[in-house]
Amino acid sequence: MQFKVGEINIICSDIERSMAFYRNLLGFDIVSEEDGAWHIKCGEVPFLLLPMAKIMPERKPYCQEPAVSFDLLVEDAKAAFNFFREHKVEFEMELEPNGRYFFIRDPNGLVIEIVG
Repeated sequence: MQFKVGEINIICSDIERSMAFYRNLLGFDIVSEEDGAWHIKCGEVPFLLLPMAKIMPERKPYCQEPAVSFDLLVEDAKAAFNFFREHKVEFEMELEPNGRYFFIRDPNGLVIEIVG
């Protein structure tokens, strides 16, 4: 049996905040809207923002409980780190001196690794 990754679902509580984050800050492209959910993509990778969450889970340090996360690749990790700092994005782990990666959280607390 062989599998391929399809759309990656991001369950969110506030579609406006999530759209602002993924579209305006991360530069994801809007594909379409369907019944309040938004199909977006980063390059050729499809995502679906589903505004269905009713409660916000307790924030725990990354990798302390089961979760799915994804990486975003950038040319310059330091420039990306400064960009997110300027836009007051929440950091899960900051960029270390001469580091190549750091972790941010989206408006719902989901972790995204930024890799340069």
